[in-house]
Amino acid sequence: MEAMVTEREKVREKLIEEHLPLVSRIALKLKQRLPNSVELEDLLGYGYIGLMDAVSKYDPEKSESFSRFAEIKIRGAMLDYLRSLDMLPRHKRKMAKELDSAWDELSAELGREPTVEELSEKLNMEDDEIVDILRYSANSQLVSLTDPIIEGADDYTLLSVLGDDKDPPKFLEENEFFNELVEAIEALPEREKLVLSLYYDEGFTFKEIGRILDVSEARVCQIHWRAIRRLREYLKKRGYEVAS
Repeated sequence: MEAMVTEREKVREKLIEEHLPLVSRIALKLKQRLPNSVELEDLLGYGYIGLMDAVSKYDPEKSESFSRFAEIKIRGAMLDYLRSLDMLPRHKRKMAKELDSAWDELSAELGREPTVEELSEKLNMEDDEIVDILRYSANSQLVSLTDPIIEGADDYTLLSVLGDDKDPPKFLEENEFFNELVEAIEALPEREKLVLSLYYDEGFTFKEIGRILDVSEARVCQIHWRAIRRLREYLKKRGYEVAS
């Protein structure tokens, strides 16, 4: 009996050791999208907890591979930590709502989407402040975008749908919200879909995406913000509760 316990401990230790780099990769990719107030060390710490949880709960008969199971548990532990934080301070949340209203007003007046400069003038703010609000707003939406579409289906989130080229399982195909979500994403302009894919699926920063698209970082923030806003509006019109 003691030998069996020792053998299980060795297997456990080996799995943890082999998958420590996975914790680092997930934490580093996630950190790129978060405010400086979120420490990498905290993400790593919660990721290690997720890895140990994965080792304890893994059932090879229910999950296709330990690596995939561990990835879900690690990311989930980090996101649980982020959910416990206030990702958007109250004053920035207020400014985000003012920006939202100003965007609508200017769009109606101009017959097109306003520029950062036009929004700055409308709100009597500096360009950098507008970009800062857009960035904070993007960060605050990260957690809701990584919540499972359906309870119990941790693999399938809005972000996975944005970048996944694999066919979803049958139970997702038959889910009404999933189909509405896919429609909402497909209805986005190509540039907005590209920015979302580069940011969430590929892990590029706004600055790096700006270089790829040959536009400013501010413009990328604006495109991203508008894409998320379109998705929220699309789904709300169909009666779904969507976080703002």
